[in-house]
Amino acid sequence: MAGGMCVNSVMQSPRRKLLMATTSVVLAAAGQALQAAEPSATSGFYVDLGAAGLLFNTNASIKAAGNPLPGSNLHASNNVTLGLGLGYFVTPNVSLLAVLGVPPTTTLTGQGSLSGLTLGKVIYGPSMLVANYHFRQFGAFQPFLGTGITYTVVFGTQDNAIVNLRVNNSIGAVIRTGFDVMFSDRWGAFLSVSKVFVATNASGNAAIPPLDGAPVNAHINFNPLVLFLGITYRF
Repeated sequence: MAGGMCVNSVMQSPRRKLLMATTSVVLAAAGQALQAAEPSATSGFYVDLGAAGLLFNTNASIKAAGNPLPGSNLHASNNVTLGLGLGYFVTPNVSLLAVLGVPPTTTLTGQGSLSGLTLGKVIYGPSMLVANYHFRQFGAFQPFLGTGITYTVVFGTQDNAIVNLRVNNSIGAVIRTGFDVMFSDRWGAFLSVSKVFVATNASGNAAIPPLDGAPVNAHINFNPLVLFLGITYRF
């Protein structure tokens, strides 16, 4: 986010372990891809296209002038955007998938002692890289489980009760489940539900009395639930 609130990805020990584990899974699947021979009828590239909903479960610790603000918290508004996934079946059951979203804007509003305040807005680009295992023994109905990493790029911010707002890019872990329903060998529909674990830091300056001009810092857990629904095509 632009301006003076700076959000760094701060990973606590459990989150760091989860991120390392999911990264290892993705790298292992990528290694299989490099060793894979010629694609079979059930391997190769595929594309997912549809609507993605990001439902935030936000929690924040906020400080002003270096002191905690008692009872303060913030909320990030939910978003719906267009999502595009490009995947590759390493084997008939294992795939790698990269998903990008058209950058939406979330509004940060105060809660608790900051209730009623619009703190600012953030324009961000969500993305994830996941390894999936597909269960194909059920015919046209093909459930899957996956895990991987997520990376959020912040393209800009808009000031409000916090001015000089800045938010940094952040990295986190993701777990997901869902299913494909195939209409033919190539066309189908899909639904996925992903839980993202991501945290970042923010800093800026208060533009509200009695804190006018005071530096404000926040550690924010966004941890959204991501719903992705659309059409899939297998090449």
